[in-house]
Amino acid sequence: MFYNKNKMRGKRRKIDRIFWEISKERGRYAEKKTEDALSQMLESGEIVSFYKTNKKDDKFRGIDFFVISQEGEKIPIQIKSSFSGAKTHLKEFPNISVIVIELHEDLESIKNKIRNLINKEENF
Repeated sequence: MFYNKNKMRGKRRKIDRIFWEISKERGRYAEKKTEDALSQMLESGEIVSFYKTNKKDDKFRGIDFFVISQEGEKIPIQIKSSFSGAKTHLKEFPNISVIVIELHEDLESIKNKIRNLINKEENF
């Protein structure tokens, strides 16, 4: 059977692009859920403030959010939607804590992860 190599490469690129788009969407979803959890923590007084960083901070410093704790600590956080992404992040940015947000994770679980990270950072 004869296959056209260029046609197969084009299909492969299309499949790769689809997976890349799915991965990006999962990441945006994880960040949105984290932002919702942080908003609830802010409203309840658990944190003083938080803000989402710009693309430059995310890309070059490995930071998605800064959280200001009750103790005044400014804590950088990276959000990932997979454990493999978290592993890659920690290789590149070992000093920036990462939280993995799974697809069906609820806000209370996310808030607990943030609380644990804040406690770890404040006791460091």
